[in-house]
Amino acid sequence: MSKTKKMNTSVKSIIVLVAICLFIAVAMAAVNMVTAPRIEEQQRKAEQEALAAVVPDNGGFEKIENIDLPESVSAVYRDKDGEGLVAMLTVKGYDSSKPMSVAVGYKNDGSITKMVIISASGETSGIGSKVTLPDFTSQFEGKTETLEGVDAISGATVSSGAVIDAVKESFTAINSAVNSVKEAQGNE
Repeated sequence: MSKTKKMNTSVKSIIVLVAICLFIAVAMAAVNMVTAPRIEEQQRKAEQEALAAVVPDNGGFEKIENIDLPESVSAVYRDKDGEGLVAMLTVKGYDSSKPMSVAVGYKNDGSITKMVIISASGETSGIGSKVTLPDFTSQFEGKTETLEGVDAISGATVSSGAVIDAVKESFTAINSAVNSVKEAQGNE
């Protein structure tokens, strides 16, 4: 085979590979365009269900804006009936590329009503995923900032420790939110 034929064959192979890559990239972008709104809607529904689960008997929620949030707290919501607050947490556990989503409800006195792990897909099944079980999450109910009596899970200390640390951090956001709400009510 001559050098020209070998070069033509190589160029054709490169062109075919580039065309395949472009086709796949366009196909993936199209799939993302179709699925992204559905995924966002499912995430929104899961968040709304979690809000309702951690502060029962609520009148709906409104996001509290313009407050300082620690790194692990993505948002704070206030029950419109004044029954409590909710901190939405993003927790980096064992697989920090897939953080856990956590909702923690608080009474107006600052104690925790309930905690729900919305997603923990990056945690090892059967080990780190134990953070989603009631044996772990129910420990937080009624606790205050010290979280006295809340224990990490043996064998899943990275995941459970990350959740405990994030909940501790969330009290900073809750205290800031309470002060913000009080200021807003004082200005009315």
